[in-house]
Amino acid sequence: MEPPAEGSRLATVSPGEHAGLAFLKEPPRRRSKDHLAFIRSQGCLVCQKSPADAHHLKFAQPRSLGRKVSDEFTVPLCRSHHQSLHRHGDERAWWTNLQISPLPIAKELWDASPIHLANGVTAAVAAGRSLPEVQGQ
Repeated sequence: MEPPAEGSRLATVSPGEHAGLAFLKEPPRRRSKDHLAFIRSQGCLVCQKSPADAHHLKFAQPRSLGRKVSDEFTVPLCRSHHQSLHRHGDERAWWTNLQISPLPIAKELWDASPIHLANGVTAAVAAGRSLPEVQGQ
């Protein structure tokens, strides 16, 4: 094996220097049963029907083996629309066809979730804004 080229990074690293390096961890995936219950209490984003399922937006975070995205990236969908989305296969295209941007809505719902009210955070939906108003933003 040839020695590293002059000026290369390998030429300047001492053998023990790698010991302190760590892999960057992905952000933790937040879980909250209370938030999921709050999401299920909302009307479907498409048709406003209740009850709703809490749909995790798969494209909101990088894939991880056997792990759903954080609960903060959930939106309410009635059973019919939830099944339709999963049957479609291309989630981004499904939302685009409906002209709905789910990520800002998921953020608004996360911020409005009762899990934050215990910390004194005032939330738009909790303060009386309806879901259609949130969708229009």
